[in-house]
Amino acid sequence: MPLVLARIDDRLIHGQVAFGWGRSLHPTLFLVVSDALRADSDRTELCLIGVPEGARGRVASVAEALSPQVLSEIERERSILLVPGTAEAARLVEQGFPLEELNVGGLHHATGRREALPYVFLDDEDRKRLAAIAARGVRVYAQDLPSNRAHPLETLIREPA
Repeated sequence: MPLVLARIDDRLIHGQVAFGWGRSLHPTLFLVVSDALRADSDRTELCLIGVPEGARGRVASVAEALSPQVLSEIERERSILLVPGTAEAARLVEQGFPLEELNVGGLHHATGRREALPYVFLDDEDRKRLAAIAARGVRVYAQDLPSNRAHPLETLIREPA
């Protein structure tokens, strides 16, 4: 069974992901890809607390996510892949991760970021990375919940007024 959702969300596993998307997609694996989180076992444990019953979670580095073992695991499961930002998503795609679609689901306000949508704030580097990911043939869109409208990449990367 393939990857059912690849999502950028700085909150990683939380209610919208676990229940909003989880109830719709019925994942059996939540794979968080983050070098920083992988290097911090305490934060890893906290992150995985949000995995709903009936599914399992794991945290992998970008390099681990690209390994044949993890790629095989993703294919065997109904997997949701989560990354905390555009940098991790770009690294995965640049290094050959077989990604067809990328959901930008939640990047919250931070210094230097401007609102693209009420739940997506991007800086110039984020915009460049998303455009570069799309240039590699990945459909990039924003959607907070499966019941809400999806917004195309152009909505995200246009310069705010």
